[in-house]
Formats: sequence, structure tokens, C-alpha cells
Amino acid sequence: MTNKTVPPAQGASPPVADRRGAVARILADETGMVDAFMAAIAREIPAYANLDARQLEEVRSIIVWTLRRVLELWSVDGALGPEDIRMFRGVGAVRARDARPLAAVLRAYRVAALAFFDRIGERFADAVSVRDLSALARVWLTVLDQSSEAIFDGYESTGRVLSEDRERSLRGLLTDLLLGRQSHAGTLRARLRELDAELPSSFDLMVVSPASPASPVAPASPAATGPDQAERAAALVTAALDARAAGEAAELELTSLHTVMDGVGVALVKAVDVTLLDRLVTGHDLTGALLTGVTAATAPRDHRIAVHGLRHASPLVWTERRVLDRGDLEVVALVTGHPDADPGRVAEAVLGPLARDADTRRTLDAAIYSDGAPAAAARLHVHPQTVRYRLRRLAAATGRDPRTPWNRFAFQTALLASNS
Repeated sequence: MTNKTVPPAQGASPPVADRRGAVARILADETGMVDAFMAAIAREIPAYANLDARQLEEVRSIIVWTLRRVLELWSVDGALGPEDIRMFRGVGAVRARDARPLAAVLRAYRVAALAFFDRIGERFADAVSVRDLSALARVWLTVLDQSSEAIFDGYESTGRVLSEDRERSLRGLLTDLLLGRQSHAGTLRARLRELDAELPSSFDLMVVSPASPASPVAPASPAATGPDQAERAAALVTAALDARAAGEAAELELTSLHTVMDGVGVALVKAVDVTLLDRLVTGHDLTGALLTGVTAATAPRDHRIAVHGLRHASPLVWTERRVLDRGDLEVVALVTGHPDADPGRVAEAVLGPLARDADTRRTLDAAIYSDGAPAAAARLHVHPQTVRYRLRRLAAATGRDPRTPWNRFAFQTALLASNS
């Protein structure tokens, strides 16, 4: 940092000799004056009340430099030069990097200015004439105006770069999670610390794609949708759903991320409102798949079966729904021979806790292979109303009506898979 004296501007009044004497007297009180500035800033601005020792020393050094520079300019009727502006712009850039609020940074300079003139009035009224005090105020206000503009510019431009860098880094983190590159828990924790972020213990994973123009209830093929369309789809659902999740998140917790992989939009959201998601995809001609309860460990497989399901689900599926759930995806993976298919997961995904309910399983099996509740009841030797009650309970617990073609097929597959 170079403290060059700027010569008087052309046409300005000549330096007043007495100002140099006043400057010397004021600077003799520099420590007390700066202490008063620091106390006022900490008292008036909450963001500065809890700074650590290193940060306080940094603030103090900037205040000392500003005080000396203002007094130097006043003594010669000078003005800030390009190097001064660069210095203040650098202050803004540093404050953006440590995430100190811009409003608090700018206010600190105003608070210091008020403390300065209070101190001048209390201790140096005899050394500064009214005319010189007016000139000092004019210099300080000019410095305040020019420094604020430079700090704002440095803060904003650095903030944009940091935001873009962080967004890219977070997207890279999501990509690595989905590809299984971030499998070691210790490595993941270190990376999150670098990004000043935390992952929820579990999150919801979506893949979304524009619907096909030829079949509005089915996803368009990857060749028909470019990355921009996939990006817009992911950004749309992420922005809408994140607004609900953000209010329930811890301070550093990531509530949403999105990217484009394998030609489809991929979004991580802390907690998805399924009803809102259904409205979004219907209103914006999207199709998708949603997996809840995803963790960093399960994300790679969940992502693979979600993308596969979105691309390979039959028209039978899309006539009943626009968003596939875990049960749909597990069934599609199994019947299409996907490498991640697991018969053991299908019954749990489709039937949920009822997968271990023997009466429900027997009733479902009888209903699938019978023509109506009376015939199923006859096979089970129970009253038809008992069959109807059990099927209603099943539908309420799973969100699947066994009377529709796809749900009937999913239930049938779940039963067969659990017996294999």
C-alpha cells in the first residue's frame, strides 16, 4: 500500500500551514481516536461485534490508514488517486471473500466518520478553525463517497465470481456424488468444509425431462432434448421446491442443487412436496422420477435407476403418472434387466411396510388372480367386505390403486419377486 501525497488540485486554495500543525496534534491522539472508532463500530454494527483478533486487527489497520490519508489530503487540499481507489476496491473484494455483509462494511465507514468528528469537536476545537473544519468535512465526505463506490464495486464483482465458482463447485460435488466418486465419508466431509456447506442426512433426488411432443405423458428422448432444456427443467423444479425446504434447514445445510447429466436434469432437494411436484410437472409439460430418503452412499444407484426408469418405462406407466416413484423404478429396473435390479428391493419399494403383512399379501395375490372381490373372498374364505377393506388399506398405504393396469402389474411383480 503506497501513501502518496497528491498535489493540490489546480485552482485550489494553497495549503494552510496551520493544518499541518493540526494534523500533527490529531495524530498524536491516533491510538485513542482509533480506539473510539473501533468501540463505536462494535457497538453500532452487530456484524463487527464478534470478530476474532485477526479480523479486528485488520479492521484497525484499515481505519488507521484511512484516518491518516484523510488528514494528509486535508493538509494539502488533495484528492484520492487511482492507487487509493484500488486499495478500497481491494477492501471490498476481501470483504466479499469473508462474507461480511456489504451494508455493514459501508456503514462502518460512516460510523467511523461520526466518531471522528465527535472526537475533533471534543479535543481539537481550538486547533481547527470553522473554515478548516468545513474543509476537513468536505474531504472526509468525498473520501467516503469515493471509497464506498470502490468498495461496492470490488465487493459485487468478487461476489459474482465467488458465487459462480461456488455454484460450479457445488454442481461438481453433485456430479461426483451421483457417479460414486465421493464414496469415502472423510473425503466428502473435507470437501464440504472447503465449500462451507453441509449435506442433509438424507435428501430427495429427482430426474426431470421435458415431455415428448408426440406423447405429452412420456419423456422426450435424449436426442430430442438439449442440455438447455434439461437445465431449465431442473432449475424450475429446484427453485420452486427449495423455497419450502430452505426454512427448515440448518445454517450451512444445502437445501437444493441441480445439474444436467446423461441428457436429463438432476436435482437434489432436502424435502420434496410431492403434491407441488405433481402440479409443477403437469403445468410445465415435464416428466420425472423421484427417490426419497437418498444418502451420499445410495445416491449413485438411485440416480442410475431413476435415469433408466425415465427412459425405459412403458407407455402403460406414463398413462397413470408423470412422476415415477421408487416402486415404479425398481419394477422397471427388474423387468428390463438393468444391472442394478434387485428382486429383494421390489416388494419393499412397492408394498412398503405391508410387504411383511401376510394377510395383505394373500389378499393382494387373490385379488390379482380373481375377477372381483367376491371371487377373491371365496379363495380366501373371508367376506368380500374384508377383501375390499384390505385393498383400500393397501391403496392408502402405498398410493397405488390395484385396479389400474400399471399398479396391478407393479403389485404382481412385487409378489413374484419376493417369492423368487
